[in-house]
Amino acid sequence: MIDDEPKPTPPASDPSNRAHRDSSSPTPVESLVIVALGDSTTDDLVWSDQIAEVYAQCLPIALAERGIQARVYNAGIGGTTTREARLRLEDDVLRHSPDLVIIQFGINDSWVDIDEGRYSPRLTRDEYRENLRCLVRAIRAAGAQVVLMTPNPMRWSDPFYIDLFRRHPSMLDTRSERGINALLDLYAQDVRDVALEQGVPLVDVHLAFEEYGKTPGCSIHNLLVAGDGIHPNTLGQRLVCQLLAAQIAANLK
Repeated sequence: MIDDEPKPTPPASDPSNRAHRDSSSPTPVESLVIVALGDSTTDDLVWSDQIAEVYAQCLPIALAERGIQARVYNAGIGGTTTREARLRLEDDVLRHSPDLVIIQFGINDSWVDIDEGRYSPRLTRDEYRENLRCLVRAIRAAGAQVVLMTPNPMRWSDPFYIDLFRRHPSMLDTRSERGINALLDLYAQDVRDVALEQGVPLVDVHLAFEEYGKTPGCSIHNLLVAGDGIHPNTLGQRLVCQLLAAQIAANLK
């Protein structure tokens, strides 16, 4: 989601213009070519020592354990939404001639820049859904398969955002542990709906994180960067990786 350091800066207010980087692992030419398209929860720009690797980096190993050789390119860029994803699809994704494209957006799309005097999400749910549909159709037209992932849920942790939204209680409830997800929950459901509508596999990261948090002795905070509450830490990234690897392996069977 949202944006990278330094603070204080509202989530992902300045989409990055960094050149595309890949997090590929050396694999045979005949291996599966995968591109991970997303925002800062996908991006391999490591800004916290609590993130040793992102899911795209550990995915080749997780797939190899299932007998699948894969080269994974990381097309995640912090601060971006599905709107930017459509604009950079050709240059950042399709140029790799992928067999499979993973799509995960939603945190930036649903975010409200209240500090800028805005009281509605960056993208409406209608635009978000249509952008997902367009991405799926364009990728399929290029001959690749698609896996949609819901965005991970968040928790109040960053004092900057807590103070910001405490002054605007009608937007997000800072008194409720899940209050920061009031809008994100709706966008996560949109991903589920589009996946069903378009007939593409879904990895429900949102649900998996919440279920983890309900496990005795576990907390969803264990999966998120401390003091941030937005981005998955190493444990969270590896959970996403395992969910994704299992889905990909099931699809290939």
